[in-house]
Amino acid sequence: MTQAECRRRVLIVEDEPALRLSYQRAFQRRYDLVFASTGAEAMEQLEEHHPDVAVLDMRLPDTDGVELLRRIRLSQPDLPVIITTAYMSIEPQLKVLNLPHSGYIVKPFRLDELGARIDAVL
Repeated sequence: MTQAECRRRVLIVEDEPALRLSYQRAFQRRYDLVFASTGAEAMEQLEEHHPDVAVLDMRLPDTDGVELLRRIRLSQPDLPVIITTAYMSIEPQLKVLNLPHSGYIVKPFRLDELGARIDAVL
């Protein structure tokens, strides 16, 4: 099996173009990346590409991340999801709503920290 065949697919749901570009530059040699900038795109990418892990921004133009996480859990309950948020208070909300996730990381963060989180769930 070649290295390309072993690469994990990562769906990154992020509406900020500059952040998507940063993620692409940092991780394109490490993972097979798929991007979505809205919740609707994210659901399409999940069905089409079957990622091994998703990185989900909590603020999106067409839905909030909590609702999107709920939809992801209905369609793919075992998919590891790492949440990115600018708000430290997201954890209590997710616990109250009983929405399992694979951790969250508060913006701004270092890209190597996100890479370590992705590797930890793969």
